[in-house]
Amino acid sequence: MRGRGRAKTDYARDMAIIPTRQQWLAWAICWCLLLLLPLLLKSTGNLNWLTFLNFTFITIMAVLGLNVITGMSGQVSLGHSAFVMVGGYTLATLMVPAKWPFWLALVIAVLLTGIIGLIVALPAIRLKGFYVAVVTLAFFFIAQYIIKNLEIAGGIHGITGVTYPVIGGLEFNNDVSWYYLLFFFTVISVLASANLRRSRFGRAFLAIRDNNTTTPSLGINVPLMKLAAFFIGSLFAGLSGALWTSYVSVIRLDQFTVWESIWYVGMIIIGGAGSTAGTILGVLFLRLVSQVLHVIGISGIIPLSSNLSVALTYAVYGIAIILFISFQPYGLIAMWHKLKANYKRWPFGV
Repeated sequence: MRGRGRAKTDYARDMAIIPTRQQWLAWAICWCLLLLLPLLLKSTGNLNWLTFLNFTFITIMAVLGLNVITGMSGQVSLGHSAFVMVGGYTLATLMVPAKWPFWLALVIAVLLTGIIGLIVALPAIRLKGFYVAVVTLAFFFIAQYIIKNLEIAGGIHGITGVTYPVIGGLEFNNDVSWYYLLFFFTVISVLASANLRRSRFGRAFLAIRDNNTTTPSLGINVPLMKLAAFFIGSLFAGLSGALWTSYVSVIRLDQFTVWESIWYVGMIIIGGAGSTAGTILGVLFLRLVSQVLHVIGISGIIPLSSNLSVALTYAVYGIAIILFISFQPYGLIAMWHKLKANYKRWPFGV
C-alpha cells in the first residue's frame, strides 16, 4: 500500500485539526485564494457573488450554532432563526436608540442571546425529539410577538440606520471590507466549533445524542449538558444575527421566518449532522443552489418571476433534503470520507 504523507506517530498528531504537512500546505493555498477572492470579484465586476459570499459566511455561523444543539447533542430545534433574530434586534436596539458603539453592542448581543438560549432550554432539558422541536418552535412565535410589541424595537416597522463597525479609521462600509470582517469571524467560529467537538463538552454532547438513556451511567449530567448545548449554540446564532443586522443596516420581523429554521436543519442533514466540516458543506450546497437559481432568473435563460424563483428554490431545497435522508443519511461529509479512504487504498481496491 502506498503511503500518503507523513504517518501520525503520536497522540498530539492524531488529535490535531490539521495533522500533516501536506494538509497544512493545502490549507495555506486555500487561505491565500480566499483572501484574494474578493479583490478578484471586485475587479471583474462580480459584486453579486461577493454579496453571496458575505451572506454565506453569516449563514455558516448561524448553522454552526444549530449543529451544536441538533447535530452534536441531538436536540431538534425548529426555532433557531429566533436566536438569530434576538442577536440582530439586540445589536440594533443598542446601537440606534441607545447609541452604543458597535463592538460593545456586539458582545452584549451575543451574550444576551446565549442567556435566552438557556431560558428556552429550561423546559426542554427533560424532553427529547419532537417535544424539543415544539418548544423551540413555540419560542420563535413568542419572540416575534414580544418584539412586535416592543416600542424600542420599532414594532412591525423594525429598526433602520444601524451603523457600520469601525476599527481605528477603517469603516466597514462596502462588500470587500465586510468580506474580510465576516471571514475573520467565520474562521473563529469554525475553529471554536471544531475544538468544541473534540472537547469534554463535545464528547458529552455526542454521547447524549447517541444514547440519551445510558449516558448518565457515564457520569454525565444530561440536563446540564443540554443547557450548555443551547447556550453555546445560541452564542453562534447571536453573533450571526448581530453581524447580519449591521451588514444590511436594517432589521424587521419579516426577515425571520420558520422556513429559515427548517433550511438550517436541512443544511445540517445534507452536510452531515455533528460535523463542523459537514455543516460548512451543507450551507455551501444549499446556498449555491439558491444563488444559481437566482442567476438563472435574472439572466433570462429561464424566465422566472420573483415569486416563482422563491417557490422553485424551496422545492429544490425540499427535494435535496429528501434525497439525502433517503440515500445519503450521513451527508456530504460521509461521501468525502469515503472518497479519501478509497484514494488511500487505490489501486488495491475500493
